[in-house]
Amino acid sequence: MAKSKINQRDIADNLNLSVATVSKALRGGYSDINTETRDRVVNMASQLGYATHGSGRLQIILDEEDTKSRTVGVLILRKMHEWQHTNYFAGMTEKCSKMNVSLVLHYVSEDNCHLILDKEHQPPALREGHMSGLILVNHWPEEVVARLNAQVPCVSIQHSYQHARLDVIGVDEAQGIEQLTEHLYSKGHRSIGFLGSCGQVCYARLRFSAYISALAKLGLKIDLSNVIDVSPAHLEDKEIALSGQIESVIRRMQQGVRAWICASDWVGYLLCRGLIDRGYSIPKDISIVGFDDTEDNTLGCPKLTSITVPALRIGAEALRRLLNRVKHPTSPRLKVLLPCKLFEAQTTSSSSFRTV
Repeated sequence: MAKSKINQRDIADNLNLSVATVSKALRGGYSDINTETRDRVVNMASQLGYATHGSGRLQIILDEEDTKSRTVGVLILRKMHEWQHTNYFAGMTEKCSKMNVSLVLHYVSEDNCHLILDKEHQPPALREGHMSGLILVNHWPEEVVARLNAQVPCVSIQHSYQHARLDVIGVDEAQGIEQLTEHLYSKGHRSIGFLGSCGQVCYARLRFSAYISALAKLGLKIDLSNVIDVSPAHLEDKEIALSGQIESVIRRMQQGVRAWICASDWVGYLLCRGLIDRGYSIPKDISIVGFDDTEDNTLGCPKLTSITVPALRIGAEALRRLLNRVKHPTSPRLKVLLPCKLFEAQTTSSSSFRTV
């Protein structure tokens, strides 16, 4: 059954904008429409199931009416810690029959990922020109992405690339961190720390930036002494050693910082484990939250309050966006951020120790 059409008024009503602003944002090239407004409009258009044509006109992608069979590659840069990929792939496969798509899943070693540019190391469908496009998972080197995108249309999950024209499908990191901060605020916490600052990891940078913004929005003091760095290995490879950071957290706790936002669930569980081993009770002595709600290994700690990432939906949207890029290669490049939800578990409690 075909989906009913939604016009620009529906997009405008969802964003509390005028229809004229929505129309300009979707067409592009208007100096009076700033980047933030355009991103909001194109994100909402994507979430409503729209695709932008090269001419600027919109219509819903009718998955059921697309009869041309296509082959799409999913290139995964292999990392040690990779929970998302099965969920991304499951989201894609749910849409395959309706979109008439066959998926080719291909893992590539991080150490020699440049070999994917050589035809002898490519999946046969890509090498022989039968692949309509690629979905890229994990953060690939810029030059590899640029050359792959020149060969076939590409869409990236989560990661942006400066030198390649491709769409990005991700999660709204700012919304997630804002939810976590407001949750801790509602529990009475006024001094909130951040564990997991790491300039080399994209999502850690985004979440740290969102943390600063969320504190400012709530009128809370921004104290960089309450920000503690971790290494890329902690975030991407499940490195266990976190003793120095835990001691730093304890020193800040003694100054009244009794709530901590962690850049990932794994870092959150490392913090919980370290504090429990040192005699602290969670959440009686400290409230801790993470981000992703994906970690199966809780290290024997209480279940972490966290942000649930819509991995299935991200996978489905990545496939839909790629097919739209194949059909309309000159349409504006989009970054689609999908909403996430707070999952309240066992690691936060009301605080009687308040500081302003």
